[in-house]
Amino acid sequence: MSKEPVKSISPEAARVRLTLDLSQRLNAIVDRIAAENESSKADVLRFAIEFLSAATEAKRSGMHVGAWKEEDGNRREREFVGI
Repeated sequence: MSKEPVKSISPEAARVRLTLDLSQRLNAIVDRIAAENESSKADVLRFAIEFLSAATEAKRSGMHVGAWKEEDGNRREREFVGI
């Protein structure tokens, strides 16, 4: 009698279906980002959740969260607040 190995599903591989209502404005933003990145709306939302999780953890660790741009010797900065 041979036993087949038991396949375990990692928590990362297990999926949960989510229904989400968005305003027309947010839906248009998700559509635009998906088109610009040649990805799906679901992938955009997954990335956004991962990004917000990383930003929240950084903020919790005492770090500032933001973006910056160096141009012609000038640095423009924007801090993201409310995270």
